[in-house]
Amino acid sequence: MTSFLLDNIQSALICTLDIHANILYSNAAFKKFFLIDETYRGNFFEVIDDTQFHLLKEILKSVTENKKHIKDFVLRLKDKERHSGQKVTWEFFLEDTKNQIFCIGIVSQFGEYILYADNIFNLETILTTTNESSIILSKNVKVEFFSKQAYEDVKKFFGKEIKKGDDFDQYIIPDLRELFYDKFNEALSGNEIYYEINVPVGPSEGTWFFIKFSPIRSAVGGITSVLYSARNIDDIKKYEHELSQQRFYLKSMYDSVDTAIGVFDKNFKVLYTNKSASDLIQKKFGKKPRKGDSGYEFFYSNNLNFFHSKIENALKGTSEIFEYEDGNEVWRFKIFPIYNENLTIVGTSVHISDITKLKEYEQKIVQQIKFLKQLAWSQSHELRGPLSSILAICENLNLIEDEYLKQNALTSIKKYSDQMDEIIKNTVANINRLSGDK
Repeated sequence: MTSFLLDNIQSALICTLDIHANILYSNAAFKKFFLIDETYRGNFFEVIDDTQFHLLKEILKSVTENKKHIKDFVLRLKDKERHSGQKVTWEFFLEDTKNQIFCIGIVSQFGEYILYADNIFNLETILTTTNESSIILSKNVKVEFFSKQAYEDVKKFFGKEIKKGDDFDQYIIPDLRELFYDKFNEALSGNEIYYEINVPVGPSEGTWFFIKFSPIRSAVGGITSVLYSARNIDDIKKYEHELSQQRFYLKSMYDSVDTAIGVFDKNFKVLYTNKSASDLIQKKFGKKPRKGDSGYEFFYSNNLNFFHSKIENALKGTSEIFEYEDGNEVWRFKIFPIYNENLTIVGTSVHISDITKLKEYEQKIVQQIKFLKQLAWSQSHELRGPLSSILAICENLNLIEDEYLKQNALTSIKKYSDQMDEIIKNTVANINRLSGDK
């Protein structure tokens, strides 16, 4: 587009910058808006409020180094008094051929776009560089102008080339016709409309678009036409769907475990609790946890300092694992720091498991080990004495001829046998007690 055409565009502030933000060219609308003369060759930072310096610097860096297309960006203006009630929405992109930054500013006042119908057809540079399907429609829905992306999308989805003067009704899917005209008429009444919709074109599941209707005003303020924009957001919606599915699976997994899990921010405010944690808190404290609640509400006040110290340690990067007795119950706590992608701690994760039965089992194992030691001692000491006596008597029993002595020997055998029987009964009883049998 020639500088002659750019100078005649009154609805957009246009300039080109070098990589240091020096103004190489500015159109008449730019000069008029900022009250600069024809020979002005200053710096773009001079027309922007000083508080925006670093922000603008980052924008220009993204454009020049990363070749990003920055749009819909509002920067505060230096002359606040003269531009009171006005704002400029800027768009920045790199012209590769000249290694220059192209800037387009659309002025709005009291929330309404000031676009002049008399000059709308000269906005070719703006509309051909956007990735949106943008079409300017007259009040009777005739095509007045369209972007390069709109031309390509219409050809792709409808198999025909859109032309100036076309009745746009032929490009509206029948099922969406009523919705389109409702929104179009709202825009004609002065409202800006935007929404997301799945359009039954392309793949079998349709294609997602972000739709926008903007009223276009003439120099005297009347609405003359509508800017209709459609941006393909199918990849974004698919990504959102995948994230939603992953969150669903993750939540299902966390809710199915017995461990109570809570996630907290750096101030120990609740971000998430799984079902087990919610049920446990309801049981212990009589309320369901909600996002934003203080996690310290769900610890016993007499041990609050203890738990606070554990949380503080986790926020410093130290994982804490400990056991806590609550009456006849025993709980194992695991408190971990949570890191973001920059390895900065942003909160904590608390895992609580009921290990009461495990501790009971451990105690039972201890008792069994103690019993086995006692059994070994019993076998080697308590049973050995009576058994040795019986064996000694039995070896000499045939040698005893005196009937009285023989009777005494048999009585001793009976006594020692009863002692052994009692030891065995006690052993069996202890085994049954440890195993849970009666």
